[in-house]
Amino acid sequence: MKLDLSHSMIKEHEFYARDLQKKVDEIHKNLHSADHSAGTTWVHFPLTYDKKELSKILKLAKHIEEDSDVLLVVGIGGSYLGAKAGISLLSKKSKVEVLFAGTSFDYSDLSQTLEAIKDKDITVNVVSKSGTTVEILVTLNIIERFMKNKYKNDYKKRMIFTTDREKGYLRARANQEGIETLSVPDNMGGRYSVLSAVGLLPFAVSGINVKKVLEGALQAYNDLDESDIEKNPAYRYAVYRYLLNRKLGKKIEFFASFSTKFAFFGDWLQQLFDESEGKDKKGIFVTSLTYSTDLHSVGQFIQQGSPIVAETFIDVKIPQKDNQVLNVPLGSPIKFLDNKFVSEISRAGFNGTIKAHSEAGVPIAIIEIDEINEFEYGYLVYFFEKACACSGYLLGVNPFNQPGVEQYKTYMKQNLID
Repeated sequence: MKLDLSHSMIKEHEFYARDLQKKVDEIHKNLHSADHSAGTTWVHFPLTYDKKELSKILKLAKHIEEDSDVLLVVGIGGSYLGAKAGISLLSKKSKVEVLFAGTSFDYSDLSQTLEAIKDKDITVNVVSKSGTTVEILVTLNIIERFMKNKYKNDYKKRMIFTTDREKGYLRARANQEGIETLSVPDNMGGRYSVLSAVGLLPFAVSGINVKKVLEGALQAYNDLDESDIEKNPAYRYAVYRYLLNRKLGKKIEFFASFSTKFAFFGDWLQQLFDESEGKDKKGIFVTSLTYSTDLHSVGQFIQQGSPIVAETFIDVKIPQKDNQVLNVPLGSPIKFLDNKFVSEISRAGFNGTIKAHSEAGVPIAIIEIDEINEFEYGYLVYFFEKACACSGYLLGVNPFNQPGVEQYKTYMKQNLID
């Protein structure tokens, strides 16, 4: 992985200012402290993950493959976004289809899903560390009735709860009713949990090599285990985002890729950064775009709209698949593309976009990876987690809580009780 800040609109020496280095030194010390109570278990997780838990995940995945056609994952936010992103990027041929539910209160979506799988064999994986999330429990209530009707009293053998290892509603139910469980590690928030059982079980069921994912994360852990901004691209990217906001006054960051497979990864990045940084009237609002599709809509705003945006591109050097434009007839507007590969056209689109947006004054960061695979996915996840944590601390917020999210839950409960 390579971080390119040559189009950042920020002078290189500014990244390494003494006051910023001092702040990053302290942030690195806090992140790597043995005390994980702030929510930093994920920092050392690629090195210290529970090998027995991984073995259990792989055995469960094999069992699901043997007796199920569908794994229905019930989760919201960090309980599913990273898993869905990884499956979208990496899924191989698998007998089992992984579907997601519990992501909203719109019953029409759940109804459609249950109708589509009613004649298939199903395993349900409910993911909630607290076990109190209303969207998940409402969905579980409906799915349990569906499963009981389908499998009678044996339905609980097809349930897996991924939750807190000791406490909470789901853990208590599992202990009382003999439901299989996996654990979300202590002091690991949902948006930082994709490399735990939260993501690894759906990955394994999808045919993804989860050991390679963890190897990529471990490599990132080793590569990013120092505080020197010049040597640590995750911290350099965090400093870049800090300067975007404080020096250049940017309010919005678009994560963009010319690979459609990164669409759901963009959704995970949106949650990771917005929920981590959006506090105390601070933070850069993060959202994601897919090019070239969004160049024909949002691209106009980026090029000539309010100068409040920056872009971060995820650039994949080797395409997963390719084809060629052949035998273009004379007189066609694309005759000049005859014999060109689609990847060449996409690369020209990428380079043209960088040039056009740079000339329009848009700061751009480019994160380059050679290809899409399990190792690179694990590396990217850890890279962004560490960059986000550092970026949040630089802004002066706690990147591991989400007090604002709890407010709507309180008011919703009051509306239902009153």
